[in-house]
Amino acid sequence: MKLWKYLKNKMQLNLQQEICENDVSMTFEEVIVFTEEFSKRLKGIKCCAILCQSEIATSMALLSCFAAGVTALPLSQRYGELHCNKILDAISPDAVITDQDGDFHIIYIKDSVYKEPCIHPALIMCTSGTTGVPKGAMLTESNVMTNVSDIALYFGMEKSDTILISRPLYHCAVLTGEFLTALVKGVKIRFYSGTFNPAIVLKMLKIYGITAFCGTPTLLSMMARFKRETDNDFLRHICISGECMSMETGLHISEAFPNADVYHIYGLTEACPRVSYLPPNKFREHADCVGVPLRSISLKILSPDGFPVNANEIGTLWVKGDNVMAGYYNNPEKTSEVLKDGWLCTGDLALFTEEGLLKIKGRSDDLIIKAGMNIYPQEIESALKLDYRVKDVFVRGYTDDKLGVQIELNITGDFSDVSEVKDICRCNLSTYQIPARINLLDEIPKNGSGKIIRRKML
Repeated sequence: MKLWKYLKNKMQLNLQQEICENDVSMTFEEVIVFTEEFSKRLKGIKCCAILCQSEIATSMALLSCFAAGVTALPLSQRYGELHCNKILDAISPDAVITDQDGDFHIIYIKDSVYKEPCIHPALIMCTSGTTGVPKGAMLTESNVMTNVSDIALYFGMEKSDTILISRPLYHCAVLTGEFLTALVKGVKIRFYSGTFNPAIVLKMLKIYGITAFCGTPTLLSMMARFKRETDNDFLRHICISGECMSMETGLHISEAFPNADVYHIYGLTEACPRVSYLPPNKFREHADCVGVPLRSISLKILSPDGFPVNANEIGTLWVKGDNVMAGYYNNPEKTSEVLKDGWLCTGDLALFTEEGLLKIKGRSDDLIIKAGMNIYPQEIESALKLDYRVKDVFVRGYTDDKLGVQIELNITGDFSDVSEVKDICRCNLSTYQIPARINLLDEIPKNGSGKIIRRKML
C-alpha cells in the first residue's frame, strides 16, 4: 500500500484543494477520509474491476483499491458493454465497484478465477480490447510512483491551476499523466464524463477557468477549429499525445491557444505510460517530435537485425526503466514477446533526429510496404487533415491480386464526391502516397478517448 501512502502524503499538503464533477465537489481532505473508510469494505478482494458512470466515482474507487492493496481493473462505460465484458472475461476479477443509483456498490463475482501474480500489480490496464482477447498490462506500485514522480518533475502545473479531465480514467495516460499527477502537484481537478464535443469543452474552459488540458492531436485540432478569436485564453498548459502529429497540426494548435505551454508527449500502457516529452520551449521548432526520455527512462532504436540505428534512421523503439510493466496478466507468451532483458519492445517505428529528439513514425504493424517503399499511414492522414474539409481520415494497406500492395483511404468530411478527395490527395501527398482506393464514409469508429480504432477498420 505504499502507493496510497505516497499519494496521501502529497495530498495532505493541499487538503483544501478540490476534485469536482458537475455540481459535486470534494476537498482532498474529504477524499482521503472517504478513501480510507471505503477501502475497509474491500477486505478479502484480490482484484476489483471499476465500472462507474461518473469519473469522480471512478477516481474514488481507484484510490480505495490502492489504499486496500487491491489490484484495480479500470473499465469504461463509454466503450460499451461488449468491450467491458471482454476484459471481465479475460481477467476474471473477484468483484466490481459500480455507482448505480448514485451510490457505491460492490458486486462480488462468484465464479472468479483470478490468480494473484507473483508480483502484486496495483493496476491491470487492458490494451487491444476492441478486437480479440485483451492484454492486461500489470503495473506495480513502483511503476506508478516512478512515472508520476517523473511527470510531476517536468509538467509545469501548479497549485493555482485547474485541469479538465475529459477522457475516461480507463486510459493509463489519463489516470497517471493527468489524475494522479494533479493530485501529487496539488492541482484542482474537474472531470467531464460526457462524450467529446469541442464546443462543450471550449465552453467549460471558459466557465471554470480551466488552465490545463490534455488530449489527442485530433481532439485539440478540432477545438482549435471551433475556438473563436473572442474566446478568453485561460489555458496555460496543454499536453498532446496518443497519435502521430504533423508540424502543421501542432503549430495550428499552439496558435489557437497562444498563452499555453504545449508539451508533445509519448507513451504506451505497458510503460505506465509516459516515456518521453518535448519541452514547450522546443515545440514551435520541433512540434512533430516527442522529445527526450523521462528522468528514469532509457531508450534505444534498433534495426530489424537488432543493431542501433544512426540519427534520422528508422527502427523499432525499445524502452527500459522502473516504469515498465511486470508483464501481461496470465499471458507469459505475450510477455516474453515484448520484454527482453529488462527492455520493452514498443512496436513503434521511430527515429532520433540530429538534435537527439525522438520522433514516432507509426506502428510497425501499420506500416505499408509498396513496391519497396515504406509508407506510414499516419503521415498521409496528417497531411490530408491540413485541408479544412477533412473531418476524419484512416489509411491502411491492402493486397490487390494483380497490383500487389496498395493504399486505401477512408475519409469523412464536407465532400460532394470522390473527385474532390482525389484533388486534395494530389495537392498534399507525394506520388507514392496516392491511394488506389477511396471510401467516403459517414463516420470512422473511435474509442472513448477520440482515437481511431484502427484494427476495427481492417
